[in-house]
Amino acid sequence: MKKALMVSVMIAGVSFVGVAGEITVSPKGMSPVAALEKIRAAKAAGDKSAWTVKVAPGLYALERPLVFTPADSGTPDAPVRWIADRGEALFSGGGLILGWKDAGNGVWEAPVPRDANGKPIWFQSLYANGRRAQRARHPDKGFFYLTSWKENAVTNAEKKITYGQQFVFKDKALDALNGLSSKELAAVELQIRCKWSYGTFSVTGWDAATRTVSASGTEGFKNWKMPTEKGVLYALENVRAGFDSPGEWFYDVAEEKIKYRPLPGEKLADFKALAPLSQLVSVIKFEGDPEKGKYVTDISFDGITVTCSRTDGHILPSGFVQQYQYQAASHTGGSIFAKGAKRLSFENCRVFGTENYAMWFEIGCVSNRISNCTFEDLGAGGIWVGSRTPNPFGKLAGWKGQRTEFTRPIPYGDPKVAYLHPCAFFEIDNCSIHHAGLVNPEACGIVLTHVSDSSITHCDIYDLYYTGISVGWSWGYTGSVAQRNTIAFNRIWDIGKHVMADMGGIYTLGTSYGTCISNNVIHHVDSISYGGWGLYNDEGSEGIVLENNLVYDTKDSSYHQHYGRENVVRNNILACSKESQIAVSRPEPHLCVTFLNNLVYWDTKTPVYSKSKKPVSEGAGKLAWTNNVFYCASAPTIINGPNPAIVCDPKFVDPAKRDFRLRKDSPVTAYGFKPWDFSTAGRRR
Repeated sequence: MKKALMVSVMIAGVSFVGVAGEITVSPKGMSPVAALEKIRAAKAAGDKSAWTVKVAPGLYALERPLVFTPADSGTPDAPVRWIADRGEALFSGGGLILGWKDAGNGVWEAPVPRDANGKPIWFQSLYANGRRAQRARHPDKGFFYLTSWKENAVTNAEKKITYGQQFVFKDKALDALNGLSSKELAAVELQIRCKWSYGTFSVTGWDAATRTVSASGTEGFKNWKMPTEKGVLYALENVRAGFDSPGEWFYDVAEEKIKYRPLPGEKLADFKALAPLSQLVSVIKFEGDPEKGKYVTDISFDGITVTCSRTDGHILPSGFVQQYQYQAASHTGGSIFAKGAKRLSFENCRVFGTENYAMWFEIGCVSNRISNCTFEDLGAGGIWVGSRTPNPFGKLAGWKGQRTEFTRPIPYGDPKVAYLHPCAFFEIDNCSIHHAGLVNPEACGIVLTHVSDSSITHCDIYDLYYTGISVGWSWGYTGSVAQRNTIAFNRIWDIGKHVMADMGGIYTLGTSYGTCISNNVIHHVDSISYGGWGLYNDEGSEGIVLENNLVYDTKDSSYHQHYGRENVVRNNILACSKESQIAVSRPEPHLCVTFLNNLVYWDTKTPVYSKSKKPVSEGAGKLAWTNNVFYCASAPTIINGPNPAIVCDPKFVDPAKRDFRLRKDSPVTAYGFKPWDFSTAGRRR
């Protein structure tokens, strides 16, 4: 028990007298907001003691975010701790949909909820009896294919540019829009998945004669060179014609009703439907000001659960959230958000039921720890760390040029980059991220952008539509502070799902001196077209070591470097890719990759090198290639080109069952290969 300190403070005109050091929060007692205000008032009165907030089990529905400021900070010797006490403490931005009745024909309905001003609240997600219900969708499963597309830029009276898009469809799928009013059309969400990006648009028009859908947005597609062949998918959500299956729901703007088709066994008297009615992008926020040197520090959460956050994006007057975010769902925000925060700790926490990322750390976040947490049922991804600004040195160095003070190892604290307020010294360990990308499928499991000296270890990342772990946020050789990061002992699988493209189990973007990617297990990366890679060095990746990784059953090469400089790929097992085994697609006039002591194994007649890219052998003069063992179990192994190669059976225990342990009589150790224990990858149980 901490030593007691009697305090008397005024909060919102009410006098509180209590014991500093410990507070109990409960659904029918003191609220989380009141507890935060009590601690803040005590600190303002001079209190410097440690504080513990015990949060009793139950639901805490928040109408506004729980916001921590520098005034709420602890210190290393006297932290502020929020601890779930004897059960699940659930902080939620959601509210119950009330007034349900049986409307007949297998449909239940309730009035559209309204805000304090009487305006209907728009939302994209509904949780029926604790389950994320499918919004009325056309088709029910899978996708249709986009035929053609065009765009025109429009400058409005405020001299802001918006974009009008027209999408042309040859099939009969869009007959689902026939007969809808303009108000109903505007509530239909047109979802487009293109390569590594995703867009959602409110429909502004439908011409049945020309099969053309019109939409508008704040961002344009021009830079993306959208193809018209297979690979551009679309679906409609919140369309009346798609409201046809048990378990689905529909936001009916014409009748101003929320409608639901119950599953077998569900009873109206017991039915509970939750939606993000508070419209909170972030349920919990830490708001420091790194530009002014003010930080939120030394606050920890243990066992707290967070749910029901809304995605960020361009909000139309109707409340519809329109998105087109280029890559990695980079504008969705997070259910837990921090800016200018140091020494935060999240242990044994859970985030689920979001429309965005579970956690989002912006600039100026340093020495934070996320451990033993579970992030599931996510609208976007798990954890985003770092600024969204691409190529921070681009204006100084130029897109194609360089300035040597940035294209080098940059220690944390270098005064030349202090204006970026980069994130550093994060520890993300023993976490599970799964069932993600449910609203925005371009999201990653974990993203580190302009982040240095951080680690992602022993995480399970699976069941999402895009990249597992993404490191770096710079295109080309303009330099980056994303250096000395460790990505190790993670298990990543079941990503891509034949929906997105151009992804990796682990993906790097730009300079990353000192970064090491090791002891990871990656398998089942499946893209819709090209780009289902295991280890993927993209867009000027350099200075990275990739070693002791097991990669197998990917659609494309187990290892792919688009273009890069002085990366080292050594002592990996790269096995059983469907299209090819290895790709280095842009040889350049410098040392691109040092490739040594790797085992490359496959059991089909697919080639060693990618057919769709320039083969590795064409850039052989720019590769260092030593002691790599190749073996094809189904056909004679022939390694063409000048790259020296060793051809022999590595003698795995049971490669057909994907047991890649080496038998005692394996010959590969004689060539320098060093076995390791794959079972150490993934979350510790």
